[in-house]
Amino acid sequence: MKVRDIAVAIPAHRVSSDTLAAWVQMDRAFITDKIGVESRAFLREEENLLDLAMVACQQLWERNPALSSRQVELLMVVTQNPDFKLPHSSALLQKALALDNNTACFDVNLGCSGYVYALSIAKGFMAAEGIADGIVVTCDPYSKIMGPTDRDTLPLFGDAATATWLSRETGGELGRLDYGTDGGGANHLIVKAGGSAYPVSNLWKDAGLQYPLADFRLHMNGRAIFNFMMERVPVSVKNCLVKNDLQISDIDYFVFHQASKFLLEQLGKRMNLPPAKVPCNLREVGNTVSSSIPLLLSQMMDQRLLHQKNVLISGFGVGLSWATNIIRF
Repeated sequence: MKVRDIAVAIPAHRVSSDTLAAWVQMDRAFITDKIGVESRAFLREEENLLDLAMVACQQLWERNPALSSRQVELLMVVTQNPDFKLPHSSALLQKALALDNNTACFDVNLGCSGYVYALSIAKGFMAAEGIADGIVVTCDPYSKIMGPTDRDTLPLFGDAATATWLSRETGGELGRLDYGTDGGGANHLIVKAGGSAYPVSNLWKDAGLQYPLADFRLHMNGRAIFNFMMERVPVSVKNCLVKNDLQISDIDYFVFHQASKFLLEQLGKRMNLPPAKVPCNLREVGNTVSSSIPLLLSQMMDQRLLHQKNVLISGFGVGLSWATNIIRF
């Protein structure tokens, strides 16, 4: 299966780093220079995942008049922040897009590594079932789970959705995946309450509040995530190159998960990568979680930078998990 096109949706509501710095009592220069974000988009209170995912899919249709909704036999949504505990978001999106009832729809509960995993999942599923066209949607609205004054998370993240058309016919050819998981680091990026261990149904008891409301917010240990990234990602890149019979010099672009400007710079230095080969689009969107890699790929497609290029994609984060692959455009 091949990556044929990628469409993007970004919320209209934008928050500048001037405004956000006041919210979290942080130096604006640190946010813009170290994290690398000038502004980001957040969903408004009345907006949700389905709204944004719909726009991304509609953009994909507008970009590709040859793509008919009747062709689509697979719809996958990558998110850890669905609109509802159940049903799965892909079922709601299938209805909203008026896709045929024989469309296979399921969600992938992964964050920053989710897009890279999802491409391989879709590739295998489509090959096994003889499916010619599928869509992978990413949307992880972290604005819905961040504390309004949390300086560990709020300056980093932004909301976005993407829709990737996977086709048997033409596009960037997927290589072999390298992947891994370290569940021992799960507490470094976590929302503690809301699942079956700390269910919403037990939030209030006769005696009052059972769980702190903060447990329903995102908690992140930035230092631990940095150390994890610096240890795991270079090894994963090396392993992926070996699996795909490539050398590091064969790669035209290294499209890493857009964690922060500082992290990308340090990762590039650790691996001795030319800065021109490590693109970054954090300035106007921030860290968009599972959407960060396809969002950057879409922008590079539109700039006609990917024709006949070898692109390495690598996602890493919540889990803790990582995944790296090659796309030959």
